[in-house]
Amino acid sequence: MIASGAVAEAVISRKEAWLYTPVDEIIARTNAAVPAERAGTAVSPSDVTERAGRYDGPRLVFVNGFFAAELSRLDNLPAGLWCGPAGAHHLPTHLLVARAELFDPGDHLFADRRGNGHDVAVVIADNGVHFDQPVHIVHFAAPAHDGEPTGVISHPRTIIDVGHHSNVAIVETYCGLDGSTVADASTTIRIGDGAELDQCRIQIESPVALHIGHTRVEQGAGSRLRHSSITVGADIARNAIDVHLDAPDAHTELTGINITGRRQRHDTAVTIDHDASRCNSKQRFVGVVDDHGRGSFSGAIIVRPGTVATDAHQSNRNLVLDPHAEADTRPWLNILADDVRCTHGATVGRLDDDALFYLRSRGIALPEARAMLIEAFIRDIIDAIAHPSLRDHVGAMIDAITTAATTGTAVKDHP
Repeated sequence: MIASGAVAEAVISRKEAWLYTPVDEIIARTNAAVPAERAGTAVSPSDVTERAGRYDGPRLVFVNGFFAAELSRLDNLPAGLWCGPAGAHHLPTHLLVARAELFDPGDHLFADRRGNGHDVAVVIADNGVHFDQPVHIVHFAAPAHDGEPTGVISHPRTIIDVGHHSNVAIVETYCGLDGSTVADASTTIRIGDGAELDQCRIQIESPVALHIGHTRVEQGAGSRLRHSSITVGADIARNAIDVHLDAPDAHTELTGINITGRRQRHDTAVTIDHDASRCNSKQRFVGVVDDHGRGSFSGAIIVRPGTVATDAHQSNRNLVLDPHAEADTRPWLNILADDVRCTHGATVGRLDDDALFYLRSRGIALPEARAMLIEAFIRDIIDAIAHPSLRDHVGAMIDAITTAATTGTAVKDHP
């Protein structure tokens, strides 16, 4: 449970990373939520495919934090790649015994990140493994049978260990049925020397869900991370990404899309810690905010003393579609070394009137013109997703959301 009362709120409010997050409401909703149980709402394979999509590779499905074998597909794995659950109800293999305890969710605001016996999604690639198909991890949230208004809380947890000189792709999808749910999610990743990881994190939960997520990455020498983050679901959502470059010649590229409407409040907090020499990082995040929504981005770059040849760049662009919408952006650079090349930029604006006029003068209706400009605004982020089927799925999902918003078919929440 989260510590409650004025003391907890004061402790959390002092944390700069939570500046834009509605901490008091998170505490109240999390403490009021009912713990998830294994025998929760029945979820069908079509429920998972409809909401999470379907790719060619293996799939691990967890419902409210518990492994669902009947919804998963773990055949045709190559030698050296292990995918499966670990936890109180699943005995870990010898690999997990040796490695699972290497990962710790860290010092978070939530006291129990391990989830009261919930299962853990684990992907382990031995040294030298190359697998082109994405491993799909689905964390599915299901409300209580009786429609408990306070919500059901689960603690989805993922562990990813990529061995030296391996190359794998991972998709994490957080989705669920309509209804009140709370997800306190944690992902820990280790990338070995010379290894490459393509990862995409998609959060598209119920419009009345609460989602608090944290991803921690530790990279080895000469490793590469390409991470895409898509946040469109939940009425309150926080997505924190912490990348630690602790060995030389590591490279990180983070991209993200945050679409916020109705009265949603979405907060993205990114920290990249350069603690070794010759490390490169690039951040490119975009936000689209409509109706009474509020989207926030905090991006930190830390360059530690004694490092050399650091190259770090950060960009956050925001598109505000409604006078009641709000976008916050806060780049933050803490440069403690001399041999660096660092840049940052942030913008908040609205759709270009001249571009709208041009499209309308060519016979394109206003809703379609708006949708075209929004799609163009975020297209380069979608194009950065490496796997074709995943890129197509994300593109279709974003297109459906933006089209619904611009044509007035999306759910509005005006008083």
